[in-house]
Amino acid sequence: MKSPLDLITDDLSWREAELGSLKLLLARKDVSDHQKLVLLRVSWALLYAHYEGFSKTTLTVFYDYAKEAVASCGLLPVKTRIFALGNKIKKLRGLSAEPLLIEMENFNASFYGPAPEFPEVDTKSNLWPNVLEDLLKDADIKLTSLDINRAKINTLVQRRNNIAHGKKDMVAEISYYRGFESAVYDIMYEMALKIDERLNAAPYG
Repeated sequence: MKSPLDLITDDLSWREAELGSLKLLLARKDVSDHQKLVLLRVSWALLYAHYEGFSKTTLTVFYDYAKEAVASCGLLPVKTRIFALGNKIKKLRGLSAEPLLIEMENFNASFYGPAPEFPEVDTKSNLWPNVLEDLLKDADIKLTSLDINRAKINTLVQRRNNIAHGKKDMVAEISYYRGFESAVYDIMYEMALKIDERLNAAPYG
């Protein structure tokens, strides 16, 4: 059985290979300037897709492991516990007085005793930096690289949206694109390491 880090590394590897294939095409001498512009637009859209896809996959791996590693929800860090109990808390808010009282009297057994169940990781279709930051907070993780590259990720998402909606948003230079690719890799690498580090610490490790 593969470890969480193995699963995350496998996911990262195929994404890097796909992005690398586009870079090889961009480096070819027989590619015209117009073809390079098209390839850069494709590269931009694909870079966003891998940034979002890797983030969702990696956090899903984290929660799949956490669910198996932790015997009861009450052992989780506060933010992760709130994430796990989100649906139950929402249900509590809609109860009338008597069923609410019954739930409160059995709170520990109903809420903290059972093993955690986590909802699906929701990247909101547009993984802006603040959305990723909130998702990582739920997992009790903070990325320095996200703080450093916040402006770049905002631009990545905005231009991806323009491209996806058919707007004439051109990425003119390979060197400009590579700066954003580097920012995404910094975030993905740190995310992989921080998730592995978190899973090897209490209450998971």
